[in-house]
Amino acid sequence: MRFSVTSDMFNYSFKPGLEEKLSLFREYGFEYLHWCDNWNDEVVYTREEMKPCAGLIADAGLTCLDVHGTATQTARIDSADDRAHRQYVKLLRNRVKFCSAVGGDSVVVHPPHYHEPELETRLNRALETLRQAEKLCVENGVTLALENCYMDDHRVLQRLLDEHPPEFLGFCYDSGHANIHGNFRQLNPFRERLLVTHLHDNRGDADSHQPPGWGNIDWGAVVRWLEGHGKPLNLEVTHSPEHFTGDPQGFLEATRDSLKHLAR
Repeated sequence: MRFSVTSDMFNYSFKPGLEEKLSLFREYGFEYLHWCDNWNDEVVYTREEMKPCAGLIADAGLTCLDVHGTATQTARIDSADDRAHRQYVKLLRNRVKFCSAVGGDSVVVHPPHYHEPELETRLNRALETLRQAEKLCVENGVTLALENCYMDDHRVLQRLLDEHPPEFLGFCYDSGHANIHGNFRQLNPFRERLLVTHLHDNRGDADSHQPPGWGNIDWGAVVRWLEGHGKPLNLEVTHSPEHFTGDPQGFLEATRDSLKHLAR
């Protein structure tokens, strides 16, 4: 089995520079990268920044597979406010261009919340957002992958996936979110649209992004479900001193050791 590591693994604790953390990932045996920097802010990458990022990834001996799109409190796929909606579309288009520039093929997108008010209005807003990104995605050879994030969002995912072809829109499976919401079985039908994986563990009470085996996820069931997925599996594992008090090297070694739970 081949594995990818998320670029923001240490962004919330040790905060190393980009070149340093990419070098660490490769030193500990990872060859693939899921770009997750700036997933929760409104940073826009300029063309002048994209090429150097691609160069640093390549110089570290890594291959970028996919990119996490942006989701903030205001700039969301279903934002009702016109300014916030324009900003979200701008950020999504920017991440599509960035993904293409660094060699990836898919951008992860958070769907609307199923249990928030005016669902139908927000779903239509999300469909409008996707329409505004589709041409750019096709031109750049980049797909979008809807991530399971919230309670009962399999209903939202089904609606959005039904409206678009798999060549444009697919699914990102997040094991931690599925464990918290207990909806792994409801997500099973989306396997045929699977494009990206976010694999991490927890105990069902918090989105702690721990290495496999550190929580209570049934990894045997997950691995059986993922069997045949040709893309390297992405570990969306992030360091927190609450769960690991050692240094970055020690955490990477522990993360690498945790792969035995996926490779059985």
